[in-house]
Amino acid sequence: MPIEIRADFPTNWTTWGQGAKRALLLHCSMGRASAWRGMIKHLDADYTFTGFDMPGHGMSGEWRDQGDFHTIGTDIAKTFMDKSMDLVGHSYGGTIALRLALEVPELVRSLVLIEPVLMNLAFKDDPSSKVAYDADHKKYNDALMAGDSERAASAFAIHWGDGQAWEDLPQRSRDFMVEKICMIEAGEHNVYGDRYGFSEPGRLSKINVPVLVMEGAQSHMIVGKINSALERRLSNTSRVVVDNASHMVPITNPIETAQAISQFWNGLSLDI
Repeated sequence: MPIEIRADFPTNWTTWGQGAKRALLLHCSMGRASAWRGMIKHLDADYTFTGFDMPGHGMSGEWRDQGDFHTIGTDIAKTFMDKSMDLVGHSYGGTIALRLALEVPELVRSLVLIEPVLMNLAFKDDPSSKVAYDADHKKYNDALMAGDSERAASAFAIHWGDGQAWEDLPQRSRDFMVEKICMIEAGEHNVYGDRYGFSEPGRLSKINVPVLVMEGAQSHMIVGKINSALERRLSNTSRVVVDNASHMVPITNPIETAQAISQFWNGLSLDI
Protein backbone atom coordinates (compact mmCIF):
# COMPACT_ATOMS: atom_id res chain seq x y z
CA MET A 1 0.00 0.00 0.00
CA PRO A 2 2.34 2.76 -1.20
CA ILE A 3 1.86 6.44 -0.44
CA GLU A 4 2.92 8.51 -3.44
CA ILE A 5 2.51 12.04 -4.66
CA ARG A 6 -0.30 11.81 -7.18
CA ALA A 7 -1.59 15.00 -8.82
CA ASP A 8 0.52 16.89 -6.24
CA PHE A 9 -1.24 15.17 -3.32
CA PRO A 10 0.09 12.44 -0.95
CA THR A 11 -2.07 9.49 -1.94
CA ASN A 12 -2.37 6.01 -0.48
CA TRP A 13 -3.41 3.31 -2.94
CA THR A 14 -3.52 -0.43 -3.35
CA THR A 15 -4.33 -3.16 -5.85
CA TRP A 16 -6.09 -6.50 -5.60
CA GLY A 17 -5.86 -9.36 -8.09
CA GLN A 18 -3.73 -9.90 -11.16
CA GLY A 19 -6.28 -10.25 -13.96
CA ALA A 20 -5.92 -8.80 -17.44
CA LYS A 21 -9.03 -6.64 -17.11
CA ARG A 22 -8.73 -3.53 -14.96
CA ALA A 23 -11.12 -1.66 -12.73
CA LEU A 24 -10.69 1.55 -10.74
CA LEU A 25 -12.68 1.76 -7.49
CA LEU A 26 -13.73 5.16 -6.15
CA HIS A 27 -14.99 5.20 -2.56
CA CYS A 28 -17.52 7.40 -0.77
CA SER A 29 -16.93 10.42 1.44
CA MET A 30 -15.77 9.36 4.92
CA GLY A 31 -14.73 6.02 3.40
CA ARG A 32 -11.43 4.50 2.30
CA ALA A 33 -10.18 2.16 -0.42
CA SER A 34 -9.94 -0.82 1.93
CA ALA A 35 -13.73 -0.78 2.30
CA TRP A 36 -13.98 -2.43 -1.13
CA ARG A 37 -12.30 -5.65 0.02
CA GLY A 38 -15.49 -7.46 1.01
CA MET A 39 -17.06 -6.85 -2.39
CA ILE A 40 -13.92 -7.67 -4.37
CA LYS A 41 -13.84 -11.21 -2.95
CA HIS A 42 -17.00 -11.94 -4.92
CA LEU A 43 -15.96 -10.36 -8.21
CA ASP A 44 -14.37 -11.79 -11.34
CA ALA A 45 -10.84 -13.13 -10.83
CA ASP A 46 -9.95 -11.91 -14.34
CA TYR A 47 -9.63 -8.37 -12.95
CA THR A 48 -6.95 -6.27 -11.36
CA PHE A 49 -8.62 -3.76 -9.04
CA THR A 50 -7.06 -0.46 -8.03
CA GLY A 51 -8.36 1.74 -5.24
CA PHE A 52 -7.00 4.86 -3.57
CA ASP A 53 -7.86 6.90 -0.49
CA MET A 54 -9.37 10.24 -1.44
CA PRO A 55 -7.72 13.38 -0.01
CA GLY A 56 -8.41 13.63 3.71
CA HIS A 57 -9.36 9.94 3.89
CA GLY A 58 -7.61 6.76 4.99
CA MET A 59 -3.85 7.15 4.86
CA SER A 60 -3.78 9.84 2.18
CA GLY A 61 -2.72 13.37 3.08
CA GLU A 62 -4.90 15.60 5.24
CA TRP A 63 -7.36 17.94 3.59
CA ARG A 64 -6.78 21.61 4.36
CA ASP A 65 -8.82 23.27 1.61
CA GLN A 66 -5.97 22.96 -0.90
CA GLY A 67 -8.32 23.63 -3.82
CA ASP A 68 -11.47 22.15 -5.30
CA PHE A 69 -11.94 18.77 -3.61
CA HIS A 70 -13.76 17.25 -6.59
CA THR A 71 -11.13 18.37 -9.08
CA ILE A 72 -8.22 17.08 -7.02
CA GLY A 73 -9.93 13.72 -6.51
CA THR A 74 -10.55 13.51 -10.26
CA ASP A 75 -6.96 14.42 -11.10
CA ILE A 76 -5.64 11.76 -8.72
CA ALA A 77 -7.89 9.17 -10.33
CA LYS A 78 -6.51 10.03 -13.76
CA THR A 79 -3.00 9.11 -12.66
CA PHE A 80 -4.13 5.48 -12.36
CA MET A 81 -5.70 5.41 -15.83
CA ASP A 82 -3.07 4.53 -18.40
CA LYS A 83 -5.43 2.30 -20.37
CA SER A 84 -9.17 1.75 -20.72
CA MET A 85 -10.75 0.69 -17.43
CA ASP A 86 -14.09 -0.16 -15.86
CA LEU A 87 -14.95 2.39 -13.17
CA VAL A 88 -16.90 1.62 -10.01
CA GLY A 89 -17.89 4.61 -7.90
CA HIS A 90 -19.87 4.71 -4.68
CA SER A 91 -21.63 7.88 -3.55
CA TYR A 92 -19.18 10.79 -4.00
CA GLY A 93 -16.91 8.41 -5.88
CA GLY A 94 -19.70 7.90 -8.40
CA THR A 95 -19.70 11.61 -9.21
CA ILE A 96 -15.97 11.46 -9.89
CA ALA A 97 -16.49 8.42 -12.12
CA LEU A 98 -18.99 10.41 -14.20
CA ARG A 99 -16.58 13.31 -14.48
CA LEU A 100 -13.83 10.97 -15.67
CA ALA A 101 -16.15 9.61 -18.35
CA LEU A 102 -16.56 13.18 -19.60
CA GLU A 103 -12.92 14.26 -19.36
CA VAL A 104 -11.06 11.10 -20.44
CA PRO A 105 -13.71 9.09 -22.34
CA GLU A 106 -11.07 7.10 -24.21
CA LEU A 107 -9.94 5.60 -20.89
CA VAL A 108 -13.39 4.63 -19.59
CA ARG A 109 -14.84 1.33 -20.74
CA SER A 110 -17.92 1.15 -18.50
CA LEU A 111 -19.38 2.78 -15.37
CA VAL A 112 -20.93 1.29 -12.24
CA LEU A 113 -22.50 4.08 -10.20
CA ILE A 114 -23.63 3.03 -6.73
CA GLU A 115 -25.85 5.76 -5.29
CA PRO A 116 -23.96 8.66 -6.94
CA VAL A 117 -24.88 11.72 -4.90
CA LEU A 118 -25.57 14.22 -7.66
CA MET A 119 -28.43 15.87 -5.83
CA ASN A 120 -28.23 18.74 -8.31
CA LEU A 121 -29.66 16.47 -11.04
CA ALA A 122 -32.71 15.61 -8.95
CA PHE A 123 -33.18 19.26 -8.00
CA LYS A 124 -32.98 20.29 -11.66
CA ASP A 125 -35.64 17.79 -12.74
CA ASP A 126 -37.90 18.16 -9.70
CA PRO A 127 -37.45 21.39 -7.72
CA SER A 128 -39.82 20.11 -5.04
CA SER A 129 -37.27 17.41 -4.20
CA LYS A 130 -34.88 20.12 -3.02
CA VAL A 131 -37.46 21.38 -0.54
CA ALA A 132 -37.96 17.86 0.82
CA TYR A 133 -34.22 17.17 0.91
CA ASP A 134 -33.48 20.39 2.77
CA ALA A 135 -36.19 19.62 5.33
CA ASP A 136 -34.76 16.14 5.93
CA HIS A 137 -31.25 17.55 6.40
CA LYS A 138 -32.13 20.55 8.57
CA LYS A 139 -30.75 18.98 11.76
CA TYR A 140 -27.50 18.18 9.99
CA ASN A 141 -27.13 21.68 8.55
CA ASP A 142 -28.09 23.35 11.83
CA ALA A 143 -25.46 21.31 13.66
CA LEU A 144 -22.80 22.27 11.12
CA MET A 145 -23.67 25.94 11.49
CA ALA A 146 -23.38 25.57 15.27
CA GLY A 147 -20.00 23.84 14.96
CA ASP A 148 -21.35 20.69 16.63
CA SER A 149 -19.57 17.92 14.70
CA GLU A 150 -21.01 15.06 16.76
CA ARG A 151 -24.58 16.20 16.31
CA ALA A 152 -23.93 16.78 12.60
CA ALA A 153 -22.45 13.31 12.16
CA SER A 154 -25.36 11.61 13.94
CA ALA A 155 -27.89 13.54 11.84
CA PHE A 156 -26.01 12.73 8.65
CA ALA A 157 -25.87 9.02 9.49
CA ILE A 158 -29.65 8.81 9.64
CA HIS A 159 -29.86 9.24 5.85
CA TRP A 160 -26.39 8.21 4.64
CA GLY A 161 -25.20 5.50 7.01
CA ASP A 162 -25.52 1.74 6.96
CA GLY A 163 -29.00 1.63 8.48
CA GLN A 164 -27.88 1.30 12.11
CA ALA A 165 -28.99 3.80 14.73
CA TRP A 166 -26.23 6.18 15.83
CA GLU A 167 -26.22 4.85 19.40
CA ASP A 168 -25.81 1.28 18.12
CA LEU A 169 -22.64 2.05 16.20
CA PRO A 170 -19.30 1.14 17.79
CA GLN A 171 -17.66 4.09 19.51
CA ARG A 172 -14.74 3.87 17.09
CA SER A 173 -17.11 4.27 14.13
CA ARG A 174 -18.83 7.24 15.72
CA ASP A 175 -15.51 8.91 16.54
CA PHE A 176 -14.37 8.41 12.94
CA MET A 177 -17.54 9.97 11.51
CA VAL A 178 -17.28 12.93 13.86
CA GLU A 179 -13.67 13.48 12.78
CA LYS A 180 -14.46 13.21 9.06
CA ILE A 181 -17.85 14.92 8.83
CA CYS A 182 -16.04 18.02 7.53
CA MET A 183 -15.30 16.10 4.31
CA ILE A 184 -18.98 16.14 3.41
CA GLU A 185 -18.94 19.91 3.33
CA ALA A 186 -15.74 19.87 1.26
CA GLY A 187 -17.60 18.17 -1.57
CA GLU A 188 -20.90 20.04 -1.39
CA HIS A 189 -20.10 22.43 -4.25
CA ASN A 190 -20.28 19.59 -6.77
CA VAL A 191 -23.10 17.44 -5.39
CA TYR A 192 -25.63 19.71 -3.69
CA GLY A 193 -24.42 22.58 -5.81
CA ASP A 194 -23.33 22.12 -9.41
CA ARG A 195 -19.96 23.84 -9.75
CA TYR A 196 -18.89 21.37 -12.43
CA GLY A 197 -22.11 21.67 -14.44
CA PHE A 198 -23.35 18.07 -14.38
CA SER A 199 -26.95 19.25 -14.77
CA GLU A 200 -26.30 21.50 -17.76
CA PRO A 201 -28.42 20.49 -20.78
CA GLY A 202 -26.66 17.89 -22.91
CA ARG A 203 -23.67 17.53 -20.57
CA LEU A 204 -24.11 13.93 -19.47
CA SER A 205 -25.60 12.80 -22.79
CA LYS A 206 -22.04 12.90 -24.16
CA ILE A 207 -21.33 9.72 -22.20
CA ASN A 208 -22.01 6.67 -24.38
CA VAL A 209 -20.36 3.82 -22.47
CA PRO A 210 -22.54 1.19 -20.73
CA VAL A 211 -23.64 2.33 -17.28
CA LEU A 212 -25.06 0.40 -14.34
CA VAL A 213 -26.80 2.49 -11.67
CA MET A 214 -27.46 0.91 -8.30
CA GLU A 215 -29.29 1.86 -5.11
CA GLY A 216 -30.50 0.39 -1.84
CA ALA A 217 -34.23 -0.11 -1.46
CA GLN A 218 -34.15 1.64 1.93
CA SER A 219 -32.03 4.62 0.89
CA HIS A 220 -33.10 8.25 1.06
CA MET A 221 -35.70 9.17 -1.54
CA ILE A 222 -33.28 11.49 -3.34
CA VAL A 223 -31.18 8.52 -4.46
CA GLY A 224 -33.94 7.07 -6.63
CA LYS A 225 -34.59 10.49 -8.12
CA ILE A 226 -30.90 10.91 -8.94
CA ASN A 227 -30.72 7.53 -10.65
CA SER A 228 -33.89 8.28 -12.62
CA ALA A 229 -32.35 11.60 -13.69
CA LEU A 230 -29.26 9.72 -14.85
CA GLU A 231 -31.37 7.26 -16.83
CA ARG A 232 -32.99 10.17 -18.65
CA ARG A 233 -29.61 11.64 -19.59
CA LEU A 234 -27.52 8.56 -20.37
CA SER A 235 -28.13 6.48 -23.47
CA ASN A 236 -27.04 3.03 -22.31
CA THR A 237 -28.10 2.31 -18.72
CA SER A 238 -29.33 -0.57 -16.61
CA ARG A 239 -30.51 -0.29 -13.03
CA VAL A 240 -30.47 -2.51 -9.95
CA VAL A 241 -32.19 -1.97 -6.61
CA VAL A 242 -30.76 -4.04 -3.74
CA ASP A 243 -33.37 -5.18 -1.22
CA ASN A 244 -32.81 -4.61 2.50
CA ALA A 245 -30.01 -2.15 1.81
CA SER A 246 -29.39 1.54 2.31
CA HIS A 247 -26.64 3.92 1.24
CA MET A 248 -23.66 1.80 2.29
CA VAL A 249 -24.79 -1.08 0.09
CA PRO A 250 -21.34 -2.16 -1.22
CA ILE A 251 -20.21 -2.63 2.38
CA THR A 252 -23.38 -4.00 4.01
CA ASN A 253 -24.41 -6.10 0.99
CA PRO A 254 -21.13 -7.00 -0.74
CA ILE A 255 -22.38 -10.24 -2.28
CA GLU A 256 -25.49 -8.74 -3.86
CA THR A 257 -23.48 -5.75 -5.07
CA ALA A 258 -20.81 -7.98 -6.59
CA GLN A 259 -23.41 -10.18 -8.26
CA ALA A 260 -25.05 -7.19 -9.91
CA ILE A 261 -21.70 -5.84 -11.11
CA SER A 262 -20.58 -9.24 -12.39
CA GLN A 263 -23.80 -9.71 -14.32
CA PHE A 264 -23.39 -6.25 -15.81
CA TRP A 265 -19.77 -6.85 -16.81
CA ASN A 266 -20.53 -10.32 -18.18
CA GLY A 267 -23.15 -8.82 -20.47
CA LEU A 268 -20.69 -6.46 -22.10
CA SER A 269 -18.68 -7.13 -25.21
CA LEU A 270 -15.59 -5.19 -24.35
CA ASP A 271 -12.01 -5.45 -25.40
CA ILE A 272 -9.42 -5.83 -22.65
